[in-house]
Amino acid sequence: MDDNFELPVRVLLHSLAVTHRHCLDELRVVILHDALSLAPRTRIRAHAEQLGLRLELVQSPPVDPRFPVWRRFTAAIYLRLKVHEVLADESRVLYLDSDLLIMDDIRELLTQPLDGFALGAVRDPVRPTLGCGGALPSWDHLDFAADREYFNSGVLLLDLDKCRSTGLLDRASKILAERPEVARFPDQDALNWSADDNWLRLDQRWNTFAMSIVARRADYLHSAEHVVSLESLLRAEEVASILHFSGRNKPWQDSCPQSRSRDLYRQLLRVVERSVR
Repeated sequence: MDDNFELPVRVLLHSLAVTHRHCLDELRVVILHDALSLAPRTRIRAHAEQLGLRLELVQSPPVDPRFPVWRRFTAAIYLRLKVHEVLADESRVLYLDSDLLIMDDIRELLTQPLDGFALGAVRDPVRPTLGCGGALPSWDHLDFAADREYFNSGVLLLDLDKCRSTGLLDRASKILAERPEVARFPDQDALNWSADDNWLRLDQRWNTFAMSIVARRADYLHSAEHVVSLESLLRAEEVASILHFSGRNKPWQDSCPQSRSRDLYRQLLRVVERSVR
């Protein structure tokens, strides 16, 4: 995370605190960052203290300079690949991107058995299988089946001990360094490649895309209709436990199309902006 994501991080923290008012002492919140300056760190800590959250800010090791960085994919997206090293004292962790809202109690997810898998995730709604296109653009040269499912990396339930013993996160880093050209969504593609389809399928409510925003883009075509209908994805927003504002249109940006989910985010954003300056 860098300075540009200070406000989204504070919104995420606020939504977490609001939905867990009676169990805040059960949560350990760690923010990984690579280039967060002093002023944003101070404001984030002050806001967390106001909320009653037990918060730690941890600087991650430098990102490998060979990793691809372009457009909206900054070096910060690779911090999740080092979580098993940075949190050496933890055996299990829930990783969350910063462009999320916590809509409901997530303790059920935090305690969900991983059934021997190193990683649990939600199937990507826009590209649920490799055959839908977009993800791992070189998949057809890597002997992957078109119906192979593809997960989104914005919410990851990780057995860190299993990640260490199987080398899951290390392999993802290795492929990014050695073959960056195979990835379109760099960290996500690398994790899907490394997991080799051995991952626990989590319920959609734990990583629900704000499709009401995505679908309003003039260039959006729902190529996965034969796998999961756009109508069902739009309905899923109403029962989301974790709402994910994935994609290039972020709710804090003026260019974001209007939707109920965008308006909900902006309402909370205004509260956060007034809290700590």
